[in-house]
Amino acid sequence: MNTIFEEQLDLKKEIFKYLSYWKFFLLSGAIALIIAYSYLRYTNPVYSIESKIRILEENNKGLKLPSELLGMMASKSGINLENEIETMKSRRLFRPVVVDLNLMTFYSTKGQIRDNQLWNAPIKVSALVGEYESFTPLDFSITPNNDGYLIKQANEKDFFVKGKFVKTRINAIEITIEPNFNSKKEFFRTEINVKIVPFRSAVESLMRKVSISNVGKESEILSIKVQDINTDRGIAIVDKVVQVFNNDGINDRQLVNKKTVDFIDDRFKNLTFELDSIENQKRDFKKSNNISFIEADAVVDVTKKAKSDETLFKIETQIQLSKLLKDALSGSKYSILPANIGLDNVIINVLINEYNTLGLQRERLIRTAGTENPVLNGLESQIDVLRNNINISIDTFSKQLKVSLSQQQFDFNESSDLVLQIPFNEKTLRSIERQQKIKENLYLLLLQKREESSISYAVTAPSIKIIEYASASPSPIAPERNITLLSALFIGFAIPFGILFIRNLLDSKVKDTSEIGFRKSQIPVIAEIPFFKDFKLFKDKNDRSVHAESFRILSSNVNFSLPLKESSIGQVIMITSSIMGEGKTFIATNLSLAFASYNKKVLLVGADMRKPKLHLSLDMEKVDKGLSTYLHDKNTTWQDVIVKNNPYNDNLDVIFAGIIPPNPSNIISNGRFEDFINEAKLIYDYIILDTAPTIYVNDTFLIANNADLTLYLTRQDYTEKQLIEYAATLQNSEKLKNIAFIFNGIKSVGCCGYNYKYSYNYGYGYGYGESNESGDKISIINNPIRSIKSYLKKKNR
Repeated sequence: MNTIFEEQLDLKKEIFKYLSYWKFFLLSGAIALIIAYSYLRYTNPVYSIESKIRILEENNKGLKLPSELLGMMASKSGINLENEIETMKSRRLFRPVVVDLNLMTFYSTKGQIRDNQLWNAPIKVSALVGEYESFTPLDFSITPNNDGYLIKQANEKDFFVKGKFVKTRINAIEITIEPNFNSKKEFFRTEINVKIVPFRSAVESLMRKVSISNVGKESEILSIKVQDINTDRGIAIVDKVVQVFNNDGINDRQLVNKKTVDFIDDRFKNLTFELDSIENQKRDFKKSNNISFIEADAVVDVTKKAKSDETLFKIETQIQLSKLLKDALSGSKYSILPANIGLDNVIINVLINEYNTLGLQRERLIRTAGTENPVLNGLESQIDVLRNNINISIDTFSKQLKVSLSQQQFDFNESSDLVLQIPFNEKTLRSIERQQKIKENLYLLLLQKREESSISYAVTAPSIKIIEYASASPSPIAPERNITLLSALFIGFAIPFGILFIRNLLDSKVKDTSEIGFRKSQIPVIAEIPFFKDFKLFKDKNDRSVHAESFRILSSNVNFSLPLKESSIGQVIMITSSIMGEGKTFIATNLSLAFASYNKKVLLVGADMRKPKLHLSLDMEKVDKGLSTYLHDKNTTWQDVIVKNNPYNDNLDVIFAGIIPPNPSNIISNGRFEDFINEAKLIYDYIILDTAPTIYVNDTFLIANNADLTLYLTRQDYTEKQLIEYAATLQNSEKLKNIAFIFNGIKSVGCCGYNYKYSYNYGYGYGYGESNESGDKISIINNPIRSIKSYLKKKNR
């Protein structure tokens, strides 16, 4: 419980330690808010423009699966959204967006607070540069009027270009200027700022600007977002990106049909020549044999022969189609094959559809990923396998057709033998007509397929469905006013806090008695003496000022700290510190006067013979005879060097240090000092020794054994924290005995009516609400009986 209570007090102290600088926090916060407000006022708001689309799956004309089987399959569609996103983000698709919208050029006009970004400006400015040409961005202004355009450029002379459609040069870059008749904005005689960037920079900027992602993990909907200052420009960019992506998908879907049409057109040339040759042959044969019309012979034989002839015709047609497909397969390695040309083989048709699908995927992957992509290599391997399978299937099918053809040829010959009545000329003519019919049927079949492919090419379905058209957010997404102001306020408070924190972290001075050094030392703090602007003395025993009360309390606490003695001899109190300037003489003087105010016989001894200041503290004239005289001259007694006529209290006698000797340590250790103390204790109630600092010289340690109580001075914002540990080592090594700390020079820095610097870690205390001459409130520890008694008990044990 005690630990928790102390932690709570420490937390409270830390809070009020920072709150004492509330003016700095308030000033920093106000400055930060002013900067944030200026930033919000002079920064263009950014809006979010978003459109949502769904990728439509291409209709497959291949093998269809039953709906029951489709319901059992886990995948919803064959669309890979990651591939579609990468395709949409590619430079290939962003280039036409930059070109069509002329995103190399930016327009703005000067506003009262900030520049106004323009879209669909009243003029069109274009740079006549190549796609890969690099140049420094052009920054200039144009003021249109009735006759032409006034062009201004920084560090350049203004010039006027006459005409509506003009061509000029800016920094060696040729540009064109023309009116924008589609613009509804009129800026006649208004200066329009124009900035032109290189094409590649515009593409890279647009790629960073456009964000594409799927709405959810399970969703097939893509979200296209752009953040822009001008909402009209952002909507135009999003719509154009969607349009270009849709057109690219449509072009991919049209590719198979286009390849089929091209293939059939190429075959038409050969078929036309072959038909002409057969017709000429038939004409020449009839002319040479004077044939005009031939009657059919026996109906049964003719019917049988006709049936055999029909079957033979179908087989030969399939053989011709196989040859055509074989010729197409021997073309370019990854070219698209004609699909559904009338071949009566389901397996070959399915393989051709799969081959064409993989060929289209390869074309897309080459455009987006490049020729070195490992996925492309795998896809080409699959295409090679399918190509080989198609080749084998065609060969197998051709062999089957040849076998069937042989059988049908045999049947046909047999039926022909039965028709012995038909003249040889009729037989020859029928053969010619059969060849003619085959070519005509093939021609009509290809013509039909060509029309089907042309219709499919013309009416290709869109590749996407627009779920939401591009629209801007109703309010700007950046800068966010509330977040900006809160962040500025936080930073405004954090800056002084950080400065104070670092300052406190690097500060090695003692701040108050609750610090860890005092706790670890286990040495009690018997008084906290406030800081007084002017050097004051306890002159009047009836004085009730803070100064007087603080030393009355100190004298009471000293009495409780002195060991109990059976005899009535006096007590020796030694006052020392680690370094100079911690207030030893000030404490010794006022403590002596405080004891004297209680009608006690007090002897104040200036035992610091290095830099004596006791005469300055008492505001008395310096005398030559003092402690050094007694210690050095055996003929001088200590009574001879006592000064009794002090102007403050008759109960106080003083022995000054005297003349500064060259060897203070030697004369202190000659034995006369112990004799003086033992004799003086029989006369005085209290003997107070004002000694030298312990770090600089050894004088204090030589007289320490004569002291009943050692008052060790520390001073706020002056004493180093390490010196607290040093004082503890002096007690542990028994160089000084019965040590008690006095915390001197406390400056009250409070906030909200609470003086955070004064703790109550040592006994029961109360604070005086009086103010000293400097206006600071003072809080003083009073009557620390409990801590001192507990300390003495521990020491006696």
